[in-house]
Amino acid sequence: MKSPYSTKTEIQRFFDSKQISAQKKFGQNFLIDQNIVQFIAGKAKDFADSKDICFAEIGIGLGTITYPILDLKKTTHLFEIDRAYIKLAEEEILPKYSNAKLHEGDALKNLHILFQLPVFVFGNLPYHLTTEILNQLVIGCKQWFGGIFMVQKEFAERLVKENSSLSIFLSGFGSVKILKTVHKNCFFPIPKIHSSLIQFTPHPKPELLFQSENDLEIWSTLLRTLFWGKRKQIQVSVRESPFSKDLKFQSALLSAMEISGLDPKRRPEELNREQFLNLGQHLLDILSK
Repeated sequence: MKSPYSTKTEIQRFFDSKQISAQKKFGQNFLIDQNIVQFIAGKAKDFADSKDICFAEIGIGLGTITYPILDLKKTTHLFEIDRAYIKLAEEEILPKYSNAKLHEGDALKNLHILFQLPVFVFGNLPYHLTTEILNQLVIGCKQWFGGIFMVQKEFAERLVKENSSLSIFLSGFGSVKILKTVHKNCFFPIPKIHSSLIQFTPHPKPELLFQSENDLEIWSTLLRTLFWGKRKQIQVSVRESPFSKDLKFQSALLSAMEISGLDPKRRPEELNREQFLNLGQHLLDILSK
């Protein structure tokens, strides 16, 4: 089923009837390009047909993606913070779909609902919350099958093409790829910049770098240490970073560098993702002894 609010005219009519407008603070730009909607729905159907999972959508808005996902008959958790769209869901979506589970309020405070579920997540993510949402999902979800997210194009390109603390951190959990560039005219109201549709695919559990919360803390400390001084020599960051004051950690990191064949005079920006992951693995091996 198609959302009743899928065109500029329909959306504006809804705004006028409720005497509201899109909220910039929530990053509300509604997808109106049905080709993109059907592309996302097709990805959802692939998972619905092949896996025993549930779905989740972060920020349902006017239901552009919500309706076609709910049509797949999987239990679907819907997260929404804006009262206008919560009420819309209560009045128009929940009565039609018994498989819809609505969660009101800040998604960051409610994502724990998904942590023990076999789930695939969708979302048109506001820029200022994208990093925190992704971090919560990769760390918290124990049976996560991944997700498809609409993000700012610049953010997507940095995540895929550049080495940053976030892109390297996520690479310990899975891989990110850009599925499509989405022109700003595909939304209403029209945002200032283009977007990208990205997919995160988790590594199989046996391949995960982290087997415990302690492993995760070591990985996080490593990246905070190195990217504290991205353009500094690694040996300088190890010595001076506020994140690596523990002498045992400093010694273990330098030993891991040696085992990895990495010159401590190199800078983090000179390393590739495989080198970061190898370094992290050797560091975990040393500190777990």
